[in-house]
Amino acid sequence: MNSYTENKTDETTALHSFIPAPSSPSKAKTPKDVLVVSILFGILGLSALNSLGLIALTGAYLSLASQKPPTLVQLVGGKAITAISMENKARSPEIVKQFVTQQLLSLMTWTGELPSDAQNGKAVLDPGVEVTSAQGLKKKITTIAWQASFGFSEDFRKGLLSSIAELTPTEVFSGGSKVILVPQSITAPEEIEKGKWKVNLVANLVTFSPSNQVGESVPFNKEIFIQAIDVPNLKADASPLEQAIFKVRASGLEIYAMRDLARTDLK
Repeated sequence: MNSYTENKTDETTALHSFIPAPSSPSKAKTPKDVLVVSILFGILGLSALNSLGLIALTGAYLSLASQKPPTLVQLVGGKAITAISMENKARSPEIVKQFVTQQLLSLMTWTGELPSDAQNGKAVLDPGVEVTSAQGLKKKITTIAWQASFGFSEDFRKGLLSSIAELTPTEVFSGGSKVILVPQSITAPEEIEKGKWKVNLVANLVTFSPSNQVGESVPFNKEIFIQAIDVPNLKADASPLEQAIFKVRASGLEIYAMRDLARTDLK
């Protein structure tokens, strides 16, 4: 009898060894526990946001630190301006277009008068500058056209002056006629290689005379090639000629070629 009871007890013990003991019921979370957990998550979230903000500020600071500060440049007249550092041959499209427009207007507009501030604020007749024409004759071009010619490369300038002398009417210097360049369109500069651009100009040369106040117009359509150059230094005691050359070349550009433009957009 005892033997049977002992065996049954051993079997029961062995069976219970394979049955996990029931776990004690978990304690329900109180509102205080929920509040503490919420506060902890809020603190972690704020810390993450602060870290992201610090990283962004550090990146912005490093970006600013790597940029070159604007350079203060003092002009000939004493005025100081700020200038942004650029590559040696880099020029903005606006500067290239403005340079071409100004040079061609000065080169091809012949009024026979000097600027109004040339002598006591009053316009005076232009005595002109004598050059040798393509036919070997001594002829005059306007002073403004002569000054504008320094915006062209030296190997191109000599032949250009001869051609301008052939085109300039002699009546310009007596006040009898005027020739005005009237641009119609100028294209945005097309970079053909580093430091070189091409611009197309569509314009008319209009000649006015006492007998023709309406004006006689001829096309002036050109393909113009521009290149970057070093800006010359201007001495404190520069002569009027040196000042004139510096004014033309201060943009760091020159025209090195010009040819007739074939109009392909006409119908």
